Amino acid sequence: MNLQLLDFDCTEDADGVVCWDALAQPEARHNAALLQEVSQVLVWAFGFDPRGPGALEDGASWDWDLQACWHRSGSDSGSGSGTATAKASGHITHALPVPAHLRFNPSTGQFDPFESPPHHRLELSLSLSGTPAFAHAFRDQWGAP
Repeated sequence: MNLQLLDFDCTEDADGVVCWDALAQPEARHNAALLQEVSQVLVWAFGFDPRGPGALEDGASWDWDLQACWHRSGSDSGSGSGTATAKASGHITHALPVPAHLRFNPSTGQFDPFESPPHHRLELSLSLSGTPAFAHAFRDQWGAP
């Protein structure tokens, strides 16, 4: 499988536990495609082990974490970096990131409905960790490092 928006970095500990971390912050028009990629990865992972994710030290074969926030995009937020911008009035306004409360539903393979703020791009961090068996299957499926 080929992922277009998620680019995973990989680390491995002495016990063979592998962790993949992907950071993504595409333009706002790619928000839906980004969430679709995350959904594909999670659907595959949930299908790998019917017990689902959990603490590896408690016997689970994989676990995951997703952090996300909305960043204002467009000409009214300067470079779109979510930092301070100057307005015509001379006042500084802050376009700070807003937490994105995303909830993945494994039974539907989709994120539960949510409201996307207009003109905001989604920034997310997806981390997956797994046992050597999970790592081997993940690499085979996604061509990950």
